[in-house]
Amino acid sequence: MSDAEQEHLEIAEKKIQRFLILTEEILSLREAMHHRLHKALAPQTITEPLRNRVLIGLNLKALDCFDRIVVDARDRRGEASHHLKTMAECFIYSHWVSGDSGNTRARLLYAEGFRSRAAYHESLDETEHAATWREMQHQQIEPLQSEWKKFKKDSLEQLASLANTEEQYYKIYRLACEAAHMGDLVVYIPPHPQEPGLRLSDLSMLRAYTSLKFGIILACDLLHDTSDTLGIGADEQINSLKKRWQVIIAISPNTRE
Repeated sequence: MSDAEQEHLEIAEKKIQRFLILTEEILSLREAMHHRLHKALAPQTITEPLRNRVLIGLNLKALDCFDRIVVDARDRRGEASHHLKTMAECFIYSHWVSGDSGNTRARLLYAEGFRSRAAYHESLDETEHAATWREMQHQQIEPLQSEWKKFKKDSLEQLASLANTEEQYYKIYRLACEAAHMGDLVVYIPPHPQEPGLRLSDLSMLRAYTSLKFGIILACDLLHDTSDTLGIGADEQINSLKKRWQVIIAISPNTRE
């Protein structure tokens, strides 16, 4: 292994350590916002429009994934990328749903959740459970047949474009998909290199670093959306977190401690 490669590993490890310190504040802010959210919704959750409830669900799901990214990154597990994939997916869907002032997009995504649950039970031959979920799916899409067909044809990339999200967010999703699918299988197939810097543990650490790097930005943007919705006014705190993220990203071999 070259000196440059060794240096790359050392810098990635250094950045992970600093990122993890930053995540403590992000997770603390998340808990504060969730407490505020639950307090505001407790008396009226059922009467909230479906659009709002779906957006809340996507936000909670995505930030729970961030929590899992942090847990995996602490142990330098490359499986953090699986959670990054889901997190990016939720972020794109969230902006797509919020781009519709009505409930149509929310109903389509809600129906997709029912379809997925039905398919799961069908795969286990649990016909009664599957039928229940299919009925719930059909109730959502009954008046939206043409919209449902288009939704099922559109790729996540197309939805990201419709949502006017920045291109980087779909790129994060695609990046995370490599490990979530079979793109990283080659590093697991023997013979495994034994040289320092080429071991599975080192490759896993690098994937954990990448997942944490992008997960932090997604978490900050999700918290920004939540802050705006609840009128919390956390922009200054979130922007400060982003600036500190940029400082960590800029660490190089020539950076003074």
